[in-house]
Amino acid sequence: MNTKGKKLLILGANPETANIVKVAQEMGVTTIVTDYDPQAPAKKVSNISYNIDAMDVDALYDMAIREKVDGVLVGVADPLIAPYQKLCARLGVPCYGNEETVKAFTNKRHFKETCKKFGIEGIPEYSIDDKDAVKFPVIVKPADSNSGKGITLCRNREELDSAIERAQKESRTQTVLIERYMKCDDLSIYYTIVDGQVYLSSLSDRYTLRTNTSATPICVGDVFVSKYYDEFVRNEHPKYVKMFNELGLKNGVLYVSAFCEDGHFYVYDPGFRLQGGGFHLILKYMNGFDQRKMLVNFALTGSMDYAETTGGNFDEKNDANMHGKSAAVVWFLLKNGKIADIKGLDFVKNHPSVDFVIDRFNIGDEITPNMLGTERQVFLRIFMHCDSKTQLATILKDFQSHLTVTDEKGESLILPSLLNVL
Repeated sequence: MNTKGKKLLILGANPETANIVKVAQEMGVTTIVTDYDPQAPAKKVSNISYNIDAMDVDALYDMAIREKVDGVLVGVADPLIAPYQKLCARLGVPCYGNEETVKAFTNKRHFKETCKKFGIEGIPEYSIDDKDAVKFPVIVKPADSNSGKGITLCRNREELDSAIERAQKESRTQTVLIERYMKCDDLSIYYTIVDGQVYLSSLSDRYTLRTNTSATPICVGDVFVSKYYDEFVRNEHPKYVKMFNELGLKNGVLYVSAFCEDGHFYVYDPGFRLQGGGFHLILKYMNGFDQRKMLVNFALTGSMDYAETTGGNFDEKNDANMHGKSAAVVWFLLKNGKIADIKGLDFVKNHPSVDFVIDRFNIGDEITPNMLGTERQVFLRIFMHCDSKTQLATILKDFQSHLTVTDEKGESLILPSLLNVL
């Protein structure tokens, strides 16, 4: 079915969602975005926009009927997945989730319980009703939040109560998890499901910046392909295939965070939508298919197999081993302060190994203390490719030598990067 001339309603309007809007327009689709924020970035590029809160399903339904929309898609925002599913059901349009999968993949508590049924382990945790049994350090987090909001690293009993209170404030269901603080390798697992076929699209080693504060470790980058690739494909991948199939998952994308320790893979965070971290961009440049186009096509036709990007044979294009090459998503983080000067950004953007760059701050912007420990302190996301991990380290040295972000006193605001933890 041709998507040209169709009307697509996209829920949410953050900067990452704006890129989905642009891709849909390239496909000849008329886009409608809605968000409670009148100044939300995606509204500036969409054909039509509304100030309707994307959590308000009744108001969305009335608007969708008036606009005669042909399909609905959720942007890059976890809280909007549930209203997305409810709205699609009322409108009778394609939705990649059902009530069961939305519950399983948008709430960390339900996710762990679902995974356990299929032999997929979750991080060991403690009961909130038995605080005296907790062995520190631990991570305290809301069961249904995202982007690092409400998460605290607790190192002693005195910090626990305030951490629980903070997590509850960020939880829509007031549900809090207290989990063992993992000091081991971290992984990013990414799946594409196309018309009932489950594909592992990427597996990467995730690196974080750990500090001595209560702020949780925040990502500084992912390196592809993970050193645990063969082990994961052999021991874990079949469990995911079984889980997705038995839950009735036919189309969509799913991101999972996991730790690896002593041969065990411990999952801890699902993402049932495109990720702000942009793994779909790595797949586009390394494997030649665009998940954004696939999802837009699904919203309007009911199929992820969009021939223009999948080639009509997704089996051949999808290679989680990246065709023997290396790739990386590199994050540069900023500490709190006001930006007075930025240099070297053009060097990074024009580097031959760089495929795409997302920069989020300008001169005059301020990084405030409450942004620390969350993705809001990310200055740059760099999507790049190279022949080997050794070459990656060399390129990162070049980036660090050219890139500077300084405050009004001339002091650097850039935190240690991926190069410092590789």
